[in-house]
Amino acid sequence: MKTRIVLTFIAMTFLWSCSTTMKYTWTKDNYEGKTFDKVLVLTLSKNLKSRTLFENTVADMLTAEGINASNGLKVITPVEDLKKLTEDEIEKRVKDGGYDAVLVTSLVDVNTRDVQVNTTNYYPYMYGGYYGYGYRSFIYSSYNHMWNDQYREEKTYVLETRLYDVNETNQKEAIVWSGQSELVDPSGSESASKTYSKKLVKTLMDSGTIK
Repeated sequence: MKTRIVLTFIAMTFLWSCSTTMKYTWTKDNYEGKTFDKVLVLTLSKNLKSRTLFENTVADMLTAEGINASNGLKVITPVEDLKKLTEDEIEKRVKDGGYDAVLVTSLVDVNTRDVQVNTTNYYPYMYGGYYGYGYRSFIYSSYNHMWNDQYREEKTYVLETRLYDVNETNQKEAIVWSGQSELVDPSGSESASKTYSKKLVKTLMDSGTIK
């Protein structure tokens, strides 16, 4: 019975880690989705390669779903410093471009932790292992494992995306949807862009947030 419970837990954990949708989402009250004429995809990043790759990936995926979307490189160019732009200037550029929705993604947090790497030299300490029994052996052997390259650093990136309705006159009411998801140790910017973009676009389309 215990074995079955453990296996079920492992299966659920695996399925959760492979989830194809956003981990956390919020939708404005009474918002039931909307068809936008033109969506601006914008990523807040100082890394031009990452920004370009992500914006293009999301825009292409939305276009494949029949949504008129484009990256924000022409609206806010790579050489510009956002700190030097006023809110009025940003609004003017968005509206002059004919956009009625803005999809903005930013990195909100990076969590780092040490995770143990199992090797052929590892033995369960509850059964004694190489160093025998007792707390002294456990402390000694664990310490040696930590300093014998048995641990590696794992980074988790928390990304957040917000959808704004440009035609909303009240700026406090402009945000209609937001979502957060995590990327654990992405192998590179291309892999991270594809993984997050798929989750983002699938969530937006499946929920009818963008029609």
